[in-house]
Amino acid sequence: MAAKNGVAANFDVGYFVLWSRVDQRLPNNTLLGQWVGPFQVVAERAHSFQIRHLVTGAEYEAHATRLKYYVDSALSVTEEILEFVAGQGMIMTVKYITDHQYNDTLHRWNLKVSWTGQQSIEDSWESVDELLKDVPVLVREYVEKSSSDLLRA
Repeated sequence: MAAKNGVAANFDVGYFVLWSRVDQRLPNNTLLGQWVGPFQVVAERAHSFQIRHLVTGAEYEAHATRLKYYVDSALSVTEEILEFVAGQGMIMTVKYITDHQYNDTLHRWNLKVSWTGQQSIEDSWESVDELLKDVPVLVREYVEKSSSDLLRA
């Protein structure tokens, strides 16, 4: 797995956090992000955190950009905006590649990437050329397993 340049988040095991979940069940294919929780950080990973819901005990993997401290006085819009801006340089890690498509407009192949700590609705289409720079092994493995002769060419 490769990482883009950025700064690591500063959550420690035991911290209480809120998690921003994305809801896709809205009309017109609109996405809604909302803060849910509280959760407790139970493990740190390279670019994500394992969190546990305090009521249900269910555990999830969440990217640092989807977490914020659970402190009542810090839940104002100003704090939320500051955290959003500060998180722009966060490190993203490719979990796996799920699909491929040819972009006729840009005349290039794109691969659909699943990101560590993100929900599947947040998967994104990325240029093969860019992914080859960051995660060449994952790209080659995906292409070799693909049934598309055009992609392999």
